[in-house]
Amino acid sequence: MIEVYDNFLPTEVFTPIKDYIFGGRMPWYYSPTSVLEGDGCPQFSHACYIDSEPISDVYNIIKPVFASLNPFALHRIKFNATPRSKEIKEKPLHVDVSGPQDDKGNFTNIPNYHICVLYFNDNNGYTYFEDGQKIESKENRAVIFSGDLLHAGTSCTDTDLRVVLNIDYCKWN
Repeated sequence: MIEVYDNFLPTEVFTPIKDYIFGGRMPWYYSPTSVLEGDGCPQFSHACYIDSEPISDVYNIIKPVFASLNPFALHRIKFNATPRSKEIKEKPLHVDVSGPQDDKGNFTNIPNYHICVLYFNDNNGYTYFEDGQKIESKENRAVIFSGDLLHAGTSCTDTDLRVVLNIDYCKWN
């Protein structure tokens, strides 16, 4: 199930985070790929939280987001900033994290594992899913879905950057 929430965060929570991201203080790290080696989809990113541990001071800036999300446990939190391209480029479909492999080599699902993608600016990029569903990038929109759904983002053509916050977490039962 894919859930979409417009105006996900209260203005007093969303605006300071957005101002920090776009205000020139956000430390961005360039990667020539976004999902797979050689995928031709460059992006800038900033990881805040990995393997159940904060790894950046930016984590403190985004803590108020959790009041709207109410996670049981966090796994990974990462900002992605994808530069404008001449044509919209779809990144490769993927899952962010998979569980252990079963005896046949298939990855198992992690119980209650979900992903929240929070959009920080309006643009003509989108998140798409294996079934063809597309969620447009709209400022302060969140899309929440099961972590086992194949999904991917895109570039955009109408703004300099497409900026999202990806939160990989476990929901309460």
